[in-house]
Amino acid sequence: MDRLEKDLFRENIKIAPLSLRIGAYLIDMILLSLVITLFFSQAQQERLVLAKETIEKTYSLPNTQTTLNSTTDNSKILEDMRKTSKEAFEILLLYMAIYIGLEIVYYFFFVYYYGATLGQIILRIRVVDIHRFDKPSLHVSMKRAIIKCIFGAVLYVGFIVAFVDRFYRALHDKMSHTIVVTA
Repeated sequence: MDRLEKDLFRENIKIAPLSLRIGAYLIDMILLSLVITLFFSQAQQERLVLAKETIEKTYSLPNTQTTLNSTTDNSKILEDMRKTSKEAFEILLLYMAIYIGLEIVYYFFFVYYYGATLGQIILRIRVVDIHRFDKPSLHVSMKRAIIKCIFGAVLYVGFIVAFVDRFYRALHDKMSHTIVVTA
């Protein structure tokens, strides 16, 4: 039995099961998605959908083989395709930057002030510092939020670690010395 396990046993703290952590994460993602849609007007949402469709259309198999011939101005066709794709990527990048920024602020704020996100509060789990078994400090909360967003965005690689860790700690938990427990 290692030190963390002994401390958890001594303090009578139970580790939150993965099913609750996944549920809390899904609730948080739904809430964040709802909030982000409030930031965008109807016109901006339509531009975002159009941008996504433009990128899909540009890179779909039939359209990647655009036929160019000598009777038309090919530079105009290529310039229009480039301009449309560039605008679409810029819109999507802006949306992603806003979403990631909001996600970092959300995770930081709730973990720092309440020791849990809204999804975790609903499912009665919380984040604690493994040294003090109290909610994380300002520095730890910010570090955890940034790491969670960075590694969570990369194919959820940060969460895969939780499936093999005996305390169900994801990468952001390990790097920020936190653990998710039942409330």
